[in-house]
Amino acid sequence: MTSLTRSVTLAGAALALLLNAGVLQAGAPQSGQRSGEHLAESGADRAALQARIQALNEELESLHGELEALPEDEGLQTDVAPVDVIPVEEVAAMEAMERRQLELESNRNPFAITAYRRNYLFPASYTTNPNREAFREISDINGPNDLEVKFQFSAKVNLLEGVFGNTGDLYFAYTQRSWWQAYNTDSSSPFRETNYEPEIFMNFDNAWRTMGWTNVRNRLALNHLSNGRSDPLSRSWNRVYLESIFQRGDWAFSLAPHWRIPESKSEDDNPDIDRFMGYGDVSLARRFGDNELSLLWRGNPSAGNMGTQLDYSWPLFNGNVRGHVQYYYGYGESMIDYDHRNHRLSLGFSLNPLFSGGSMLR
Repeated sequence: MTSLTRSVTLAGAALALLLNAGVLQAGAPQSGQRSGEHLAESGADRAALQARIQALNEELESLHGELEALPEDEGLQTDVAPVDVIPVEEVAAMEAMERRQLELESNRNPFAITAYRRNYLFPASYTTNPNREAFREISDINGPNDLEVKFQFSAKVNLLEGVFGNTGDLYFAYTQRSWWQAYNTDSSSPFRETNYEPEIFMNFDNAWRTMGWTNVRNRLALNHLSNGRSDPLSRSWNRVYLESIFQRGDWAFSLAPHWRIPESKSEDDNPDIDRFMGYGDVSLARRFGDNELSLLWRGNPSAGNMGTQLDYSWPLFNGNVRGHVQYYYGYGESMIDYDHRNHRLSLGFSLNPLFSGGSMLR
């Protein structure tokens, strides 16, 4: 209540009490033995009470007049403390902390799988330039179809929690991406390519801020990526990478430079892979309510070989499934196609939103 409303209420309450006191005084039985002195004192008390009642009546009347003169909304205002607006950079840190807690709760549930990178299924994945040369090693009956199925499964498990106090979580993760010629029945619908990506990494949650951006997470990882084939289709490499994720409101930005662990020439299936895949990935993402747009950029600018992936997803049904469109252009979409330029459009579904997944890669 406002101070004016409180005054009116208190004045009314005081008036009621005084009136009640006056009635009690007036209705009290008078003793025949009471002395004149006591009667005189009682009369003085009554006169004082009546005078006080009169004064309160006048004050109450005046306050009512002021209250009626106030605008309607001002009179109804309550003494509610203003809500503090949380700075954007603090929101990013809070979201990162909440994400970590959700992931740790999932890890403690033996019936739950903790998502790592995006999990998606694209029943329709169309490319204008399939890798026909590589496909001949799989089937010489028929060439590859332009339309295939693309999907990715990615999960992680926590091995150690809080290695360095409140931060430093050790994980093992596994990601698998497949390109399946499901509609190519003439060639017995083979899997054209599958990439296997196990890795072990240490997560460091962070709240360091610069220029309005919050560094919410850093990841140091040892990563293996291969297609599990024998020569001449064998492709593989081992890397150490450091990924840093920055967030500012509905924007997120990721840098993930890597270093390739050297191999001997006799064991290296793809000695020129750096020329096409480059030395890291850069990602930028934007959240529009529950919808998400992201752009991935990789390659070797000095060699003129680049790869770009654009993703857009939105919630469907009860929100656990998302509609998803993905566009890829350039080199490095898969291991077998690291030196083959693709122009691909895919449509389907994904499960985990990007902003809660903790990784801005692929």
